[in-house]
Amino acid sequence: MSTPALSDKTPRRPAPGSDLARGVPAEFVETYYVDGAWHSRRHDSRVPFASGDDELDQIALGSQVARWNRLPHIIRTASGDIAEVLYVS
Repeated sequence: MSTPALSDKTPRRPAPGSDLARGVPAEFVETYYVDGAWHSRRHDSRVPFASGDDELDQIALGSQVARWNRLPHIIRTASGDIAEVLYVS
């Protein structure tokens, strides 16, 4: 028996274990650690808008930009796991 072809109307599901499967919003600001420094960036950019050695400074900057853009702020641990998701009201 063959598998039916997917149409444009077939609902897509995120891959198991992916951030989207864990409920991560589609648009967000993210604070993360890589290459010995903390960075903050928008979801649609590979280039951080701020970088530095102090984790709390980057969290504060990321939170402010998220508030300005009315986006959730995802804070990741140094290992890359999601530690917290902050939503603005």
